[in-house]
Order: sequence, then structure tokens, then C-alpha cells
Amino acid sequence: MIHLLAHTHWDREWYHPAVRFRARLVALIDALLAAPPGALTPFLLDGQAIVLTDYLAVRPEQQTALADALRAGTVEAGPWYVLGDNLIPSGEAIVRNLEAGRRTLRRLGAEAPPVAYCPDTFGHPAALPSIAAGFGHTVAVVWRGAGGTSFPPVDTAWWRGPDGAELLCYHLPPDGYEFGSALPIAAHAAWTRWHRIRETLAARNRTGTLLLTVGADHHAPDPALAEQVAQLATAATADGATVRRTTLRDAAAELYLAARGHSVPVVRGELRDSYGYTWTLSGTLATRAYQKRRNAQLERRLLREVEPALVLARLHAAATFRDIDPRGALSLAQLPTLLARTWETLLATHPHDTLCGCSSDAVAADCSARQRKVAASATELTAAALRGALGHDPVAARSGPVVPQPRTVVVNRTARERGGVARLRMIETVADAPVGPGSAMAGSADLLIDVRQSSHTIPPQLAAAMVQPLQVTERFHRRESPQHYPDNDRVRVHELLAWLPPVPAFGVRVFDDLARPAVPPAPSTVEQVGDVITLRNGRLTISVSPDGVMLAQGDRTLARCLALETVADAGDSYTPSLRGAPEPLRLRRVRVGMRGPLRSSVQLWWSWRVGSERLRVRTELQLDAGAESVRCEVRGVNGRRDHRLQLVWRTDVAAPNIMADAAFGPVARTPIPDVPDAVPYERPPTTMPLHRWMMAHTEDRGVTVFSDGLAEGEIRDGRMAVTLLRAIGALSRADLPERPGHAGWPVAIPAAQCQGRFAATVGIALHGPMSIATVDHVEAMADALLLPLTGESWRDLAGPPRVLAGPILAGRGLVASAVTLSASGDTIVLRAVNVSDEATVGSWTLPDAVRWQVRSCRLDGTPLDGEEGQWRSAAPSIDIVAAPRAILTLEAAAVD
Repeated sequence: MIHLLAHTHWDREWYHPAVRFRARLVALIDALLAAPPGALTPFLLDGQAIVLTDYLAVRPEQQTALADALRAGTVEAGPWYVLGDNLIPSGEAIVRNLEAGRRTLRRLGAEAPPVAYCPDTFGHPAALPSIAAGFGHTVAVVWRGAGGTSFPPVDTAWWRGPDGAELLCYHLPPDGYEFGSALPIAAHAAWTRWHRIRETLAARNRTGTLLLTVGADHHAPDPALAEQVAQLATAATADGATVRRTTLRDAAAELYLAARGHSVPVVRGELRDSYGYTWTLSGTLATRAYQKRRNAQLERRLLREVEPALVLARLHAAATFRDIDPRGALSLAQLPTLLARTWETLLATHPHDTLCGCSSDAVAADCSARQRKVAASATELTAAALRGALGHDPVAARSGPVVPQPRTVVVNRTARERGGVARLRMIETVADAPVGPGSAMAGSADLLIDVRQSSHTIPPQLAAAMVQPLQVTERFHRRESPQHYPDNDRVRVHELLAWLPPVPAFGVRVFDDLARPAVPPAPSTVEQVGDVITLRNGRLTISVSPDGVMLAQGDRTLARCLALETVADAGDSYTPSLRGAPEPLRLRRVRVGMRGPLRSSVQLWWSWRVGSERLRVRTELQLDAGAESVRCEVRGVNGRRDHRLQLVWRTDVAAPNIMADAAFGPVARTPIPDVPDAVPYERPPTTMPLHRWMMAHTEDRGVTVFSDGLAEGEIRDGRMAVTLLRAIGALSRADLPERPGHAGWPVAIPAAQCQGRFAATVGIALHGPMSIATVDHVEAMADALLLPLTGESWRDLAGPPRVLAGPILAGRGLVASAVTLSASGDTIVLRAVNVSDEATVGSWTLPDAVRWQVRSCRLDGTPLDGEEGQWRSAAPSIDIVAAPRAILTLEAAAVD
């Protein structure tokens, strides 16, 4: 049985921006809805729901007709909100993608097919079976990422996730989702086409049930579709086969039943190898690297800042904060919905052509604009939630003056209590700065803004504290209220480091006096003897000389361990084509940066120049008091075209095993075998996806390198490299030895040369061999590097010091994945992942001021079957029993 699925593959934006493709989408869906029954339908609008939103934004009068078609199954969409890249986003972002897709369809009274439909994604995470099972999906349809030497030569396999969840993986033929496109009408042509289809599909089939997708990129259905299918079915019948037109829902059900009745192989792990079968296109990991970095930062803001702030408000705000505020102030009546909309804006940057950077410059500009919107929304939602949690009334506060000694609000964005080094912004009011007609007589003295002061002064109340001044600026600052014009003031912003006592997990601590004693176990110091600069903090030593950088910890020493390397890259947005040997940047200057006692640093200036092309990079190695890792802040100016720039750590771990952070827990990685003689010819790069960290380890030692969002890493020959940028100027080239032929349309993308400024934060840590304790240690260091304690003074916040605790996670091998509110805002969702391969126990702890009831859920919030899915009374401490690599989701409700 061959199930024929008519579809379109809809890249929302690619070589054209979304607004152009949307115009064509409107015409396509209009044609579907206007056609006689059965002429063009059933029809799949790809695996994403955002196309429905795009269509209805133009044709709202068609909502009823579209909803009816979706409910009837004549038109299908989803389950995703967007057909996103699945290797670059976090596991939680993939979950939010499915949540948004379901939410969009349910607004129209419809449900998506229970299929993880991924027809063009450039690879798939090992956790996708677990994610799919968490939404009730039983089948995945994939193309790229499978078919290489690591995948059996079959079209159907059970794909087993790290936690044991199984998903039936149906693998498309080498031509992918367009294999059945442009079917002929003439009988002889249909017979010829049928035999090609039969030969290709039958060669890998093990169940007697197959899927034939009829469609291609941005293709509307052919008006003669019914006749084309009839001719193909006639040719198949004469050959003893059956072709039946179907929906994705029905085809998936039949594929699943067929697989249950046959012996099919089991595959595990990531799907990143299509080499020798079809193009994988994994060279996109560093294209437009700045957008991938920004995406990771925004995901962390939403997951570790905004969502926990909403939970904190649900735990500690007055009951009235759940209601609509008659004065127009934000409350929990609006915040969960605004959060969902913010996620949708970020998800609109996740399609593989967008987030992977293989798109036009216009698309990249739209992506950056959406990212700015997400950042602005995150700021507003976090501020509103924290105001609610602290009982800070913006209307009453704006009605009064600034307080003489502002309170400082410090936020901990991790699941465990911690103190130590925090970066603070202390805001000192200098003068009122009127705006509007009343400002005409104010003079011009208040026009100074962003003027850096010559001395690192600190506020008087901090004179006795363990603080380290960083810089002082002057700027404008506004106090705002829904009932007032903003109060505009000229302020002095003191940025400084302070050593703080513990701040509760996912909580805040309000200080009225930071001058109370708090002393680090050992200060971070800097010493310069001749041209050698040495940083120490009692655990680590960094020594920098004109010969390079030395890192020491205990009996381990990495000599000349830091380098920057550029290599010519003649590739396109999909595929690197590296030419010649890497060229090291020259270390030209070294000087002391910060001098402690909380953070010391050394700054290194590097450069490369050939003709008019030039690279300039400053790396600042920072060592905090108490830190077990080194932070490296990178700031540079790229003036070279067509090249790749990497920051390289040279380590003492040779021939290592590789472990890397990925969606819902780390994965072990081995190099993808090269297939130089394969057809179609595409050679795998030596690089790999990079989330927050990658580890090289042997039986006696390990090294971990951290990244704040750059998505490409490389480990080989004792080197651990992070790609800072790829500078390329073509969407697609046809003359690459690594991949002859165009992977996309030949479009010039000069902005992808990434000329000008760039930045990154990376880090390195030395540790012992791989173990559960090591992974826990690495996770804690990643939090310290990427989610440090931060705080700011609120100029109109008065009252006594306060401590507000959020949910606390305890347990070996357990990592907090989500702390958020349900869609209604009435319950709290807590998700933990056991990142180890051993069973473990632990607990979530909630504030004990109220009684709680909890239940266990799937990823999508559906209660589990049996007793676990029933509401049960819970103490403030909720016990967790986690199987190896389990993803555990709890829903907690306060008992009034």
C-alpha cells in the first residue's frame, strides 16, 4: 500500500522575505478552499501552524471556512508552530514550538496530525522521540540527518530516545519530500513514473506500507491533481500495487500499525548523518553566528528570567495581582498570554532557513528585528512580574519621589541557592530632567548622557562593602506608571561587583545595606613581573606573557593554551569550503585589566592583516573570586571576507571521548565518517552543534569549553575550538568540492560577510573524568558563567529587606529545565531532567506558606495515566524518582 500525500513545503522566508511568500500563500489557500471537494484535497500545509496565522492576517473573513477544512481533515497543518531547526534551539524551545502550534490550531477548533513532521530539518536531536512522546506523537517523518552509515538501509525504524521513549521514524527517499512532485497525466508517462517510484521506495521498505509525498517548495496543488493521481493509481494497479490518496494523520496510523506487525530495526541518538544519501547541510551552524548567539541569549532570558519571575509573582504576590488591574497595570491576568506571544515572536526566527542563516539579507534583517522585539518584551514582562512579587505598586510609586537610599534587588536565575560575585547597577539620581512644554526653561545642563566619569566612585552606602567598581556613566532614567507621564531624571549609574550572601533559588533578595560584611574565601589577585601578568584566585592560575597564555590548576598546566585562527572559506551559507591552513592571529599587546579583589583580568590584543583586509580581536581573560572556570570575553572587528574565525583552546586531553550539551541533556559524539566517493557528493564537516558546553574527557581527566550561544564547536587533535564567525557572501554556490551543485537559489548575501563588530563570551574549566558528579559540576559552572547573579537598585522601592524564594531543585544529576506557569496562569509547571544514565532521586521544594497539590504530566501538560496523573497532596518538598535520562514534568496548584 502506497499512501499518497499531497502537500506543499512552505519555507515561510528564504531567498525572499516572509511578506512576499505570504502573498503566494494566500493565493494557494484560497485555491484549496474554493476547489470542489476532492479536487485538491486532502492537502497538507506542511507541518506548521504559522501559515494559518499568516493567511488569516490577510483573509480574516475566511476563518470559518479554514477552520471547517481543518476540522474535517481536508486541510492539515501542524503540529509545529514553525518548521524550525531542531539542533540549534534548546529542548524547551522545541517544546514551546509544539505548544504554540497546538495553541494556534485549537483557536480554530482543530487538532494537528500526531506526527513529528520534519521534512527538511538539517538534523534532529537525540531527544526528539522523548519530545514527540510528550505530545502524544507516535510517528516522525524525516529526511535530512538520516541515511548515512549510522542509519540502517531501511525507510522505517524505531527511534529510541535517551529515556527509552520510542518513535516510529519514517525516512523519506533521497529526493525527499519532492520525490512525487509534478506527476504526469499521460498514461505512458504515468507508467514510467510509477516504475521509478516503485523501484526507489521498495528498495528500502520492510513493512509493505509506504508514503509518497506529492509536492515541493512553495508549490500550489496542480488543478489536475485528481487526474494525475488517478493515472498513477492505474499504473500501480496494473502492477499489483495500490495507491491511495490520504491525509498525514491516516498515513501515519497505517505506517505505525504496519511497523508493529513487522521486524524493523532500532536506532538511537542524534540524526546528523545523511552523507552518501542526500545533503545534510550541517555547515550552517556558524552562518550568521551573531543571530544564533542572540537566539540562545533570548531563550535563556525567557526560560530562566521571565518565566521564573512569573512563577515568583504567582507564589508571593497579593491575590489581587491575579486579577485585571482597573488602573491598567500589568498583572497575571495578562502576563501568561503576553509570554506566549513573546515565544511566538522568537519562534518565528526558528525556521531552518532563518535561524540557520541560509536566507537572504532581507530575511536576516527581519530576524534581527524580531529578536529585538523579544528582548524588549522580556524586559517589560520581567519588570511587571517582579513588581507584583515584591508588592511594588507602580502607580503609587510614581506618585511619590525617589527614596533617599534605594533598595537593591538581586535576582538568582538558577534552581539552587547561591551567593558570591554579583554584578550590580546602582542608580543614583542627579537631577530632574523635564520633558514637554515645561522643559523649555530647564536649560541644557541635563542633556549630558552616557558620559563616562573619570573616577570609579561608588555610592556612599557601599564604602565599607566588599565591592569592586567597574564604571560610572550618566544617562537618563524614567519611572513609569499606567496613570502618569514618565518621571524623567538624569542619573549616575554605578556598575560594580559585590560579594553577596546567598540568594534563594529562582528568587530575589532585596538589600537595604550592602555594606554588611561578606568576604570571599580567597580574593582574585593580579601580579605583574616584567612582561608576565599572573592572575590567581586560590584555585586557578592564569599567566600571560608575549609567548602566550598558561592555565594551571593543581598538577595540570596548559601551556600556550589560547589562540585565534582564521582560514579562508570559499563556501556558501550551507557548506564551508576551507582553503589552505589556518593562520594564527598575532598577539600584539597584553595589559592588566581589572585588579580584583572580586575579579581580576588580563587583556590580550590580537590582529591579522593581508592587504586591506584586517582582523582585530581583544580577549579579556577574567578570573572571579571563588570561580572554578575562566571567563573569556571576546570583542572584535572583522574586516576580512570569506573566512572562518575560531577561538581555540589547546588542552592536555588527547584522543578524547566527546560529550556535548544538547536538547534535554548531554549526548556522546563521535566523528561522522567521511564518504568522499559518495553520490550525491557532500563531505561532512569536522565541526558539531554546540549548546552551552562541550567536553573532552579520558579515564583520568577532562576539559569543558563553554559558549554563550555560538552554535558551532570542534574537538580534535587536542584542540577545542568555538567558531566566532563565518564570513561568506553567497546563499548558494554550485562549484564547491565539498558539495557540487546548488543547495539553494544563487543569491548574493553581502551582509553574511559579518563585517564590523562582533562579540562572544566563552569559558574553560579543567576537571576530572566523566561522571555524574562531573556533569553536575559542569552544569553549575555553566550557570555561573552564563547566568551570574545580577541586581539593580530600584529608585522608588522602600521598605525592609526581603527574601522571596522560588522553586528549589535538589538531587544528583537533576537539572531544572522549566519553571513556568501554565497557560491559564493558575498552576506552576516544574520540569526536571535527569542528565545521567543512572536512576536518581531528588525533590522540588516550594514555599511552605501554602498547601500544595501536584500531579505528573506529559511535556504538553496532559496528566499521566494512573495514580501519578491524579492530583495528590504534597508537602513543600515534592519527591522525585527519576529513571535514567528521564524528563519529569509536574504541575503544582496551591490549595486555597
